[in-house]
Amino acid sequence: MTQSVLLVIVTALVTLLIMQWVRSRPERPKALSQEEKEIGRAKNIGTQLDGARDRASLVELERNKLALAKAVKAALWVTESRLNLAVPELLKMAQLWAGKSKVRGKQWTAPEGVTDIEGLDDPRSPRAAWNFDGHHWRIEAEWRPSVLPDEIEDDIGTCKVLLDQEVVLDMTISSKDRQVMWIDALTVGPWVSDLLAFAGARTSDAKARSSARSARKNQERADKIHWS
Repeated sequence: MTQSVLLVIVTALVTLLIMQWVRSRPERPKALSQEEKEIGRAKNIGTQLDGARDRASLVELERNKLALAKAVKAALWVTESRLNLAVPELLKMAQLWAGKSKVRGKQWTAPEGVTDIEGLDDPRSPRAAWNFDGHHWRIEAEWRPSVLPDEIEDDIGTCKVLLDQEVVLDMTISSKDRQVMWIDALTVGPWVSDLLAFAGARTSDAKARSSARSARKNQERADKIHWS
């Protein structure tokens, strides 16, 4: 009787050990079907593409930061050099030259050294071109209402300077205070000082003519005054 009980206990223990051993063994990988294999490959490719997109986004973000920093630096440079004031002021005078040269009955002399004058005196799209000192200059602008009227009440416009058919400055400025909004193109070179000197001379000539006209009018008024 005792032997039978021991046999049952031993058998139970052996069975329990065998079951635990079987359960602890790692399951053999299940053979994948062709469809499951394709799904796995697609997931791997998707993961790789996501990683590539993330890396590309970081690169693009850095490029945008560099582009913005470069544009801000250019805007500050244009403002400090006062090109944002000189260019539209010069265009304002030069766009009238072509019309003045064609008016009959009035004697008008082009600025010294200036030839081949062209221009359009238009409030929205003025332009002027001329030859001076062996170079062909052209300035053109296009004014339009601001797309953000709540933030920028004035019109904004693009002003371009072309030297010998090449764009050396393309800026967007406000019409009232000439604040630089954006720079699309800028080539720094000797043309900057040449244009500023040319614009300064034209402004000085205009002021001198204005002062002379004012002096003549004052003299005419004085001549009409007689003391008894």
